[in-house]
Amino acid sequence: MSTFSIHDHGLLIKRWSPACASDDITSRRRSVVQALELIQTVVRPLVLEITLGPMDAETFAVTPAESRRVASRGIPAGVASQSALSPAGPLEVVDSLTADAVTRALTPEQSNWDVATISALTTAAYTVADTLQLEQTPSATVPIVEMDDVRWAVGPIDLPGVRLIPPIGIRWRQEWGDLQLAVEAFWSPWWETSSAEYAALRAAEKALDDAGFRVNV
Repeated sequence: MSTFSIHDHGLLIKRWSPACASDDITSRRRSVVQALELIQTVVRPLVLEITLGPMDAETFAVTPAESRRVASRGIPAGVASQSALSPAGPLEVVDSLTADAVTRALTPEQSNWDVATISALTTAAYTVADTLQLEQTPSATVPIVEMDDVRWAVGPIDLPGVRLIPPIGIRWRQEWGDLQLAVEAFWSPWWETSSAEYAALRAAEKALDDAGFRVNV
């Protein structure tokens, strides 16, 4: 049985969307879906929380005015998906977070609105471990599911006294019409340099770079 620890800060990868994504909201939505496809070998969102609001026509700044959540059906027991907002926005449950489901969730009803932030509240992260046990709570094991014949650790873990942090966090924020993606490994197997999980995360980083995601704007 493999053990691991949870940290408030871990291995952080930041990338700006390809330059073409700043053209319009359709391009920005497309860049989010593209990023998810590129990193899906190591991390997949199971619950997304999205804030949207009006975009200033001159500065392109978005003021969050409403939020929504979309969740994949069948999240295992023992996993948390606590909203970061109060009150939480409405929740839509879908069979899986396909490109169409994500695109729909990112589409505002108002023509002059755009996405402000996107956060993955719950994620599944690729693992080679059969079981994962939290160091500080030896009796607690992480829910592990199989998707595409690969094992995935799912979190955050819903346990008293345990920080509600997923194995790998995914979030976007918009700045003046540009989207910045942050992928951060909070659980130790994904930032320990000798692990297969770390290698998979670095491979996803390279895939982003090869697709034109930018380190700097």
